[in-house]
Amino acid sequence: MRYFDCTKFDYKDADTDELANLIERDKSAYKYSFKTWVNSEIDKITDRKWQINNIGIVEETGDFIRLIKEAELTYSLGAFYSTIALTGIASEDLCKYYAIKINHPDLAGLTQHVRLQKLKDRGELSETTHKAFDAIRIIRNECLHFNDDFKIRDHNSLATEALNCINSLKAIYKELFAASNTSYKTGEIITRIIEDFAHQQTYKTSFGDTLNQEEFTMKLRYFMADELKLDIAISDPGDKVSQAGFFRVEEIDLESSPKETTLRHIPSYQYVIVDLTEENIAQISTLDISEGETIFASIYSILDHQGISAAWRFEKFIDTKS
Repeated sequence: MRYFDCTKFDYKDADTDELANLIERDKSAYKYSFKTWVNSEIDKITDRKWQINNIGIVEETGDFIRLIKEAELTYSLGAFYSTIALTGIASEDLCKYYAIKINHPDLAGLTQHVRLQKLKDRGELSETTHKAFDAIRIIRNECLHFNDDFKIRDHNSLATEALNCINSLKAIYKELFAASNTSYKTGEIITRIIEDFAHQQTYKTSFGDTLNQEEFTMKLRYFMADELKLDIAISDPGDKVSQAGFFRVEEIDLESSPKETTLRHIPSYQYVIVDLTEENIAQISTLDISEGETIFASIYSILDHQGISAAWRFEKFIDTKS
């Protein structure tokens, strides 16, 4: 089997004025090729994502968490060598972090094999955790040294090893720092999740962060169900949900796109953002509705592909001043 490395065409004889356009044309062709591959693999990518175990929230985080996130993403994409290597490096960094955290800084400069044994001898690691750590260390070394035995492993064997590594490491991480987890007030975790997502989107903290608003909504649903015992997936995608009652007009924003108003449902104190049509805006003007006033309204939303309410709109509303 040969290695063909020739995706980029050599335009050494091309007109300089045309060079940029030619390269952009080829990039567009590659984008199409890449999208085609992703679309053909999307079911497998998603299935692999679902094979990775959730561990909820862990308070302690070090640099190793960036590697764990990246390892999860590479596993989903089917890059199993990368997953094993990243998990092995993350495992070593996690172990160093843990040793320093529990006041054994003398172990930080040792090899992972020696460090694990000494942590076990000092009563800081159980037999089970030591074995789990050591199993990751062994497969990581085989991968990085690319031993003959490792080279001949088939795709399915690598997939199994990679998944075992990432799930085992996450379980170790959860176990080591479970005692440091805070008892949260109701709703506090939800606030933390929102703040964390905003931070990730602003600073792009690591490859493998929450992908976008869509994945964020999935994570939010998980924690709302866990903390508030509320599944925000209301019904089937495409269904229409409605709510009617008294709302306080908290804000009317005609500068945003789309134009919108923020309402607070008075009985439940829940906030909802409603997109405004030109007809709605005209009616608000005619009724002279201002921020701080109360209206009676019927609002609706068509559920998105996750069964969660998306954009809210008015069915009707009336002023309560008269």
